Amino acid sequence: MAEETESAATLLARKEYARAAPLLKRDLDKYPSNPRIRLQYADALAGTGSAAEAMMQYEQTAKYYEDNGLTVQAIAVRKKAEKIKEFVPSAGKGKDQPLFERPVPKSPLFEVLGGEEREALVREMELEEHDEGSVIIAEGQPGSSMYVIARGEVKVYTRGSDGSSVYLAKLGEGDFFGEVSVLTGKPRTATITASQPTQLLRLDKSKLDTALSRYPGIRKVLDDFYRKRDKHTVEAMIENMKKRR
Repeated sequence: MAEETESAATLLARKEYARAAPLLKRDLDKYPSNPRIRLQYADALAGTGSAAEAMMQYEQTAKYYEDNGLTVQAIAVRKKAEKIKEFVPSAGKGKDQPLFERPVPKSPLFEVLGGEEREALVREMELEEHDEGSVIIAEGQPGSSMYVIARGEVKVYTRGSDGSSVYLAKLGEGDFFGEVSVLTGKPRTATITASQPTQLLRLDKSKLDTALSRYPGIRKVLDDFYRKRDKHTVEAMIENMKKRR
């Protein structure tokens, strides 16, 4: 099974969707509760143009994540599904469904927001995918987006006093970064790269402003994180590094 799954994953990475789909379907029939296989199968179906079936598989994957408290991952999967809705005639008709149902998402950014505020923020987010080694943001560059890690892992670096690159930490699923540039307009304070294939929920400043126009409480939450230098923020890591020197 391991060889077959690896082969299917390789075909999927090469975008050979028609060849990957039947292998993934066979694996899914054997292991129907495996969300990774189901998500890969949904991706393969979407690649072959089987949009309606892909939507169903994405929803089942999202529901699994939701039921297991992995709400950020559920959001990311539903963002994928949104991208193929236009190919499904019945999609989007009737009352819109919430992007997630659990009251407390597994992310420090979301858990302090009210339900409507979370919905407003998530609605404006875009799914962004990065390969291992990809530079997501670069220190010193202007920044107009913040990110929540839905899947994968990133590494955080900053420049030392001698100009060398100093490794700070890894951030994982649920962590967020980039909010300081969005809030203050200052350049990026660190370089962040994907240490493995990574999915991010990206929130652009223009989209954040749209959410803020309806829910100004979101700004207070972000400001609070910024002022407190919460342990989850990149800035806290940089401050701690400076204190040790």
